[in-house]
Amino acid sequence: MQKMNLVLRHYNKLKPINCTVVSGDINKLFTVRFDELECKEAHFLKGDPVLIGILFNQENFQINGGSVAAATQYGDQYIICSNDVEFLAKDNEKREFDRYPTSLLADIKKIGGKREAACIKDISYSGMCIFSTGDFEIEDNVDINLYFSNNVWTFEAMIIRKTKNFGRNEYGVQIVHRDKNAMYAAQSQVAALVQNEKEIMYRHFSSLHFKI
Repeated sequence: MQKMNLVLRHYNKLKPINCTVVSGDINKLFTVRFDELECKEAHFLKGDPVLIGILFNQENFQINGGSVAAATQYGDQYIICSNDVEFLAKDNEKREFDRYPTSLLADIKKIGGKREAACIKDISYSGMCIFSTGDFEIEDNVDINLYFSNNVWTFEAMIIRKTKNFGRNEYGVQIVHRDKNAMYAAQSQVAALVQNEKEIMYRHFSSLHFKI
């Protein structure tokens, strides 16, 4: 296949990561290679969520969600699985708004418990999909700190789904809105986050002067 440049956003990195697609299908499963500097600083775990930024032309910048499927033997290459954020039946998933893929650092704790490391895989106005080392149960009330740039946003939420994915706990959480003002504030925060992520990745891509 023709080599393609793209950028990845990972919750452990402040800036997007430059990489080159060396094999595979960017809509399914593909392998990327980092440059030497990026490789030394990259610390990816299997299952980590990533944002995938692709610039097809000056007017068409696309962002997809994905997960790290594996690291290759070469050390500077990672296999990425491109994930479509799919809607689930309402019996299983209570989010009624569009879900946006992301890769953000977070922590989560049950009311009265200790904070556990977490990362956000996708987010909507009403909920999130979270990976965490913590062990929680369905209907647990939790609060979540979400770290974005220099901001810390706190959400009250309830666990509505629990499963294992890539050997880690994956939770679907529903954001709890105490009143309409809290609901509007949460919606404003999520909208700002999604827009800022797009702008950060587009500016980074544009600054690289990749040949399109």
